[in-house]
Amino acid sequence: MRTTRTLLAAAAALSLATPARAMDDAALFWRTDAWAEQRFHNVAPATEWQATAWLGTDTDKLRLFNGGVIDSSTGQIDKEGGTKGVDSRAFYSRLIAPFWDAKVGIQATAFGQNLWRTGFLAGVEGLAPYGFHVDAVAGVSQTGVLTARFDVEYDILLSQKLIARPYLEAVLASKDDPAIDLGAGLARLELGFRLRYEITKEFAPYVGVSFEQFTGNTATFVANDGDPTSKLRVLAGLKVWF
Repeated sequence: MRTTRTLLAAAAALSLATPARAMDDAALFWRTDAWAEQRFHNVAPATEWQATAWLGTDTDKLRLFNGGVIDSSTGQIDKEGGTKGVDSRAFYSRLIAPFWDAKVGIQATAFGQNLWRTGFLAGVEGLAPYGFHVDAVAGVSQTGVLTARFDVEYDILLSQKLIARPYLEAVLASKDDPAIDLGAGLARLELGFRLRYEITKEFAPYVGVSFEQFTGNTATFVANDGDPTSKLRVLAGLKVWF
């Protein structure tokens, strides 16, 4: 019951982030995309969410992002090997090619009480050949650690309403940041898929599965905290957009 309330509250909060109506059909638009899910695991259950809002034109946009992971058993922020936490970003993005945006911005991530990382980000996002959605972002924090995050998703239309989305996430770091359990090299790799049912285009519950692996020094830091270095989890969540 507590998990259900947490998940519904997260989804409701995200849906309030930004209206999704066109302010000016000729030039200026805004939209919000959000999802929230419960990640079931016998040792490390978690609640995760992401919300992205943008305001702008087809060429230039201001993008706001908030996402995070909370340990469902303790209610504390889950560092996920220094690769997640609770993260807020603000980007300026510009269309540089058909279906591709370049973006630059700032980031602030909480990994615990009085434990923050802030910095600058730059990257590209768009549709690769065959419909793969790619989001690649590099950043540098106030501690001088360079990180790179690479996300790939692909939608497979099973019917008019049933859609499977396999995905891959990878995070790399230039050097160790032991305070947040982040190690140099490939820090985390996650593979999974989500199967959603679009009751409407704007409202889609889903289920899925994910496999997450920490590597190198990140795995050592995570193990020293008493957490598993690999996780196979069942997912259940809700995806909305406005």
